[in-house]
Amino acid sequence: MKYKNNVLEKLTQLEATISRMSIQINRGGTQEQANQTVEMLKEQVEKLRDTISLEQDDFASQFNK
Repeated sequence: MKYKNNVLEKLTQLEATISRMSIQINRGGTQEQANQTVEMLKEQVEKLRDTISLEQDDFASQFNK
């Protein structure tokens, strides 16, 4: 359950950052702002990947015992 909550939290953060980028685009934000938001998205995706890959390893290790 903790894993599911962690993933859902990270997905919520991704959605918020995507909304932020949409607002920046619609309001004529600068290229620098857009680039910062893209970097934030990349970091959040990487954190989500790390969470998922850790859980898969833990899940697989349960059956190797």
